[in-house]
Amino acid sequence: MGPDNTIHAAMSEVLPSAESRPASRSAIGPRGSPAMDWERLVHAAIESSSHGLCVFDERSRLVIGNELHRSLYGLTHSQVAAGTHVQDLLVSRYAGAHGMSAGARIAEYMAAIQLRAEFRTSYALEGGTVIELDMHPMEGGGFVERHRDITQLRLAELRAEAARQELIEKQYAIDQAVIVAVTDVRGTITYANDRLCEISGYNRDELIGSNHRILKSGVHSREFFRQMYRQLARGRVWRGELCNKAKGGSLYWVDTVITPQLGPEGKPVAYMAIRVDITARKNAEALVHYAARHDALTGLLNRAALLEELSNRLARANANEQELIVYLLDLDGFKWVNDTLGHAAGDALLRQLSRRLKSVSADGDLIARLGGDEFAIVQFNAGEGREQAERLAITLLEIVAIPFSIAAQDVSVGVSIGLALAPRHGSTASELLYKADLALYRVKAEGRNGYRFFEEEMHRNAQARNRRVGELRESVARGDFELHYQPIFDAKTLQPRVMEALVRWRHPSQGLLYPDRFIGLAEETGLMEPLGRWILRQACADAASWPKGIKVAVNLSPAQFQGPALFDDVLRALLETGLSPDRLEFEVTESILLQEKEENLLLFRHLKNIGISIALDDFGVGYASLGSVVSFPFDKVKIDRSFTKGLVTNPANRTVVASIMTLAAGLGVQVTAEGVETEEQLHYLRGQGLDLVQGYLLGRPASADLNEWVRTIPAGAPQGSHHLACDGRQVEQEPVSPPHAAASC
Repeated sequence: MGPDNTIHAAMSEVLPSAESRPASRSAIGPRGSPAMDWERLVHAAIESSSHGLCVFDERSRLVIGNELHRSLYGLTHSQVAAGTHVQDLLVSRYAGAHGMSAGARIAEYMAAIQLRAEFRTSYALEGGTVIELDMHPMEGGGFVERHRDITQLRLAELRAEAARQELIEKQYAIDQAVIVAVTDVRGTITYANDRLCEISGYNRDELIGSNHRILKSGVHSREFFRQMYRQLARGRVWRGELCNKAKGGSLYWVDTVITPQLGPEGKPVAYMAIRVDITARKNAEALVHYAARHDALTGLLNRAALLEELSNRLARANANEQELIVYLLDLDGFKWVNDTLGHAAGDALLRQLSRRLKSVSADGDLIARLGGDEFAIVQFNAGEGREQAERLAITLLEIVAIPFSIAAQDVSVGVSIGLALAPRHGSTASELLYKADLALYRVKAEGRNGYRFFEEEMHRNAQARNRRVGELRESVARGDFELHYQPIFDAKTLQPRVMEALVRWRHPSQGLLYPDRFIGLAEETGLMEPLGRWILRQACADAASWPKGIKVAVNLSPAQFQGPALFDDVLRALLETGLSPDRLEFEVTESILLQEKEENLLLFRHLKNIGISIALDDFGVGYASLGSVVSFPFDKVKIDRSFTKGLVTNPANRTVVASIMTLAAGLGVQVTAEGVETEEQLHYLRGQGLDLVQGYLLGRPASADLNEWVRTIPAGAPQGSHHLACDGRQVEQEPVSPPHAAASC
């Protein structure tokens, strides 16, 4: 069937009458003939249709389609060109449709074409337009599509259905939810509907003739009812929420409207009460209120509720000149439980602890979980003051020391306790919690697992710490830091192989400060991430100017692993400085192995993949298991200086060093000894086949002039010719035995 015949066949589907069209293709003649007039009529009819129309031939190729069809779908003229296969056109149409996948729609439609079956579907386009598609096969082959915008029709149907549902729901609510009762002026019930009987549990005979007090719950005060009766006696409508009691003793809440029925003299002669059951809503509100004030895990009060209750009790205590004690508790070793046994074990421990706290607290005490592993107890009416507080503090230490049974094993933790007394240490909730927290901080600093009362010196120290945090924050922003470098030598040749970067704070007024004076503070206050980023960038920049055979080692703080941008920071530093990744080495401590193990392991592998080497620092003094050490891709382990110090005289130290070297050999990693300060230590370590050595004997941390020293090292320098001279020009004079933190960052 040719295109013209296809169009004529389609007209039987489009036009209601076929009497006015030519009977066959033979009737079509030259331009200007009746047949040609009919051709123009066909096209005009298709274009003037109020629907989108498309005609396809027996090969499912488009013969003609009107402009409305194209605009409905937002198609281009090339997409609806004559000869376009229906499947290609379907892909263009369904690209903007919601709901059923395009592939499924096309398959369903093509099956209908194959079967020459009529097909109808509807779908929504991206702009919200809803299209209805009708497909009708034609005699002799081919088919016609009609596309109709039914958006308004569908919206009208949805509105009508919504209105019908609303009417049904309102009718149901009226029939099922409304509780009706009528009483006389003395409160005797004269009418009760079925819903009142159902919710109260009384039958109608029990209610009629009884006073309405039969439903009284005892929840509301006498003043509540006195105001209600006063309003009703004046002929006014009363509305409010009432709690009633059912026959079985259960309570239910009703939203109530009581309307006085007035007599000829304008005075009430009866009262009609229309009530709606709101018990479910009130229960939900109670649950929400409970959840807003209590910790979901332990059921104890949360911080917000504690502050509110503590404020209320302080007001009463001040009025009655009574003392009040605040205990702030923080578990010691709880992070280890979470990291090694999992968060479920940690949650179980916290629940057990909350029960123990309740068992040793008086009924009037407040117990709260403030978050994480931090708890608080408030004792009211503490007549014995400090002595009473000490007794409970000791008891708390004792009950926490009892092992917790978690997953069929005993788990032990400790607790640090800070105490503050009111009114001696403060008169507001926030002030008392703050001072108890300062006392707790002191316990943590002194070794944990104990208790301390607040002292004014703690407040002064806290203020000084806050000032130091402000100074540190400003210095990080200004860049008041510099890097010094301590060499790490090949144990056989004593050639420098690695320079370890050590950060120093050039304090505006106190001069050069070592890391033990500020690294911990930076980690606690979130400043370690920007400071660590600067250290990494500067170390890479310095190392880029050294001979290619020398690496730079940068210490990574555990705080840097908690941020999401460490890997990006590393890539940026390498790209900006041009340092090759195989000349960068990171030193990490065993604490990294205990936090977010899977995430850190993945990060280590990413670093290794680009050529960066990783050393485990201070090995042997942390809590990491050998399994963790084996699972991480370390290139080196550094023996802690505490083992090197007594190496010559202490057989136990030598045993530890030998064990570490055996383990490292099995893992295929190098071993570095820190803290080499004597010739005897160096001689012993070299005799044991150690790979690398570091210490004051060979080279102290040097200032920026070290760069000049490094550049002058000849590639084949003889043994020992490159040791750092200890003159004041090149080498800073540190303490003989510097704190560990001074060499760790």
